[in-house]
Amino acid sequence: MDNRPNFDEYLTPAEAAKLLRRSPRTLARKRAEGTGPAYHQEAGRVLYPRSGLYCWLAQHIKTPPRNGS
Repeated sequence: MDNRPNFDEYLTPAEAAKLLRRSPRTLARKRAEGTGPAYHQEAGRVLYPRSGLYCWLAQHIKTPPRNGS
């Protein structure tokens, strides 16, 4: 049995928010601002590709500044 995640799966805003540990309202705001993860919208329904969520997270990794020593 293969336990790897299905990267072609599409998630609802509530499911995506849970995965990202953010609120659905935050995702809606980021969608409106154009700063959130990639999504599809058809007939008013928003869906997030799981792979797009992981890519968005990877693009927003912050590294701490190096110490001067």
